[in-house]
Amino acid sequence: MYWTNKFDEFNKKYWDGKLTKIPVRIRDLSADRAEGLYHYPDDEDRTEPYIEIDKKLTHHQKLNILLHEMCHHAVEVFYEERPYHNHGKEWKEEMKRVGFIGRIHSGRGRYKTRNY
Repeated sequence: MYWTNKFDEFNKKYWDGKLTKIPVRIRDLSADRAEGLYHYPDDEDRTEPYIEIDKKLTHHQKLNILLHEMCHHAVEVFYEERPYHNHGKEWKEEMKRVGFIGRIHSGRGRYKTRNY
């Protein structure tokens, strides 16, 4: 429930509540070699999108990863761009808009240098 509330809080703050609400799950992502994952909706299987965050991260890192993955969700929602792990122009613009600074790349997400 906590991470769902954080999703809602960030959605309201950064996207004026316009993002579709999706589940946020915390689990061990060691096998996936990831700190966070945004699972795009799959039209064929009719699966809904969701976010996963590695349970081993610190609270601060989890917040950053949530925001990183929400930027993927925003690109899918607003630009209808759905390639796997897209870290393209629109995603980079979302990352900067929500407060990530410096060079934005696929591994950028654990550390955010601006306040929430």
